[in-house]
Amino acid sequence: MAVEKIREFIKTEKQNIIDFLCEMVEVKSITCGEGEIISLVKKKMEMLGYDEVIIDSFGNVIGRIGTGDRILVYDAHLDVVDAEGQDWLTPPFKAVQKEGRIYGRGTVDDKGPFVGTLFAGKAVKDLGLADKYTVYVVGSIAEEDCEGLALGAFLEEKDIKPDHVVIAESSAMEICRGHRGRAQITATFRGESVHASRHEEGINPIELALPFLEGLKALDRNFPDISPLGKADITAVDVRCQSNSLSSVPAEARVFMDRRTNTQDTRESIIRELKTLPNVDKCELNYMVWESEGYNGRLLKGEEFFPAWALDESHPLIQAGVQAFKSYSGRDPVVTTWGFSTNGNYTMGKMGYPTIGFGPGDMSLCHVADECIEIDHLLEAVGFYAQLAYTLNQE
Repeated sequence: MAVEKIREFIKTEKQNIIDFLCEMVEVKSITCGEGEIISLVKKKMEMLGYDEVIIDSFGNVIGRIGTGDRILVYDAHLDVVDAEGQDWLTPPFKAVQKEGRIYGRGTVDDKGPFVGTLFAGKAVKDLGLADKYTVYVVGSIAEEDCEGLALGAFLEEKDIKPDHVVIAESSAMEICRGHRGRAQITATFRGESVHASRHEEGINPIELALPFLEGLKALDRNFPDISPLGKADITAVDVRCQSNSLSSVPAEARVFMDRRTNTQDTRESIIRELKTLPNVDKCELNYMVWESEGYNGRLLKGEEFFPAWALDESHPLIQAGVQAFKSYSGRDPVVTTWGFSTNGNYTMGKMGYPTIGFGPGDMSLCHVADECIEIDHLLEAVGFYAQLAYTLNQE
């Protein structure tokens, strides 16, 4: 049976799986500095026998297995947040093994889950688990700053329309069927700058913004609770002023807002609701745009609107995930939703490609000091990813 073959494969590859995650942790792949980790992964994919390995024009690394008519995409991001200013017990970019865990930046978010998909891909090929499929294992970039942008760039560049997508992010070994989205929005109030000693002769944009901010608090309180993702929310996260000096009324005040979205929210509806707030006629509303130079010199740019999504529990991909988990682990899985946004905002949120999320690692350890992953969960995740491909192939 496939389960026994996968277990034997993982038993054989166990040390290789552990060693490669440790090797990855020791590459400091901060967002837009992923060049070294991309080269490392490309060489590993070639060594593991992937049928084709490419680096696309955006900078993602992709390994392909098979040429079947159906398309299955596994995605995990290779960039990490920095550890600067955090108090770690072990060096963050030095993999340390103790008490059945691997410690280091990226073990949970997101190199551990990526290693799970990487070796699952080898299992799919070596064991012939998914002959009806073309399987892509994607190591994507720039997710920490603009999730979905890089994975979307790969799929669009190669004109790939997946039948199934697995977002490999930490989920505490639970199957995630969606998550809230997020948006970053600015409200820019413009005034008339004068010397502060004569402030009554000017127009203070900070004062123009105050009624808007009060309205924002009321808007946040009144969002309904909508299953399965819960309440949306919005809050001001920063206010920046343009001023000649602290002795002058500023010429401009810009309010930065973080909006967490539900499946009913659209790019247009969010702006419409903000236009109901006090003094909105005195400001300009815009979605923020993230922009940075990638490790390969390419300009990376994307609007910061990332839609929410939720796949129905009765969907065949969810049911295949449940069956694969039970077959491999012998336990009933928890089917839930994430509390954070992932590359799934593109695949399911924007494009409607059936998507689930699954990964080893405690979600509360993302971005914090002493990030670590349980080795047993890492190995079990390899088994789940491989078993899922086999289960889908039987349909």
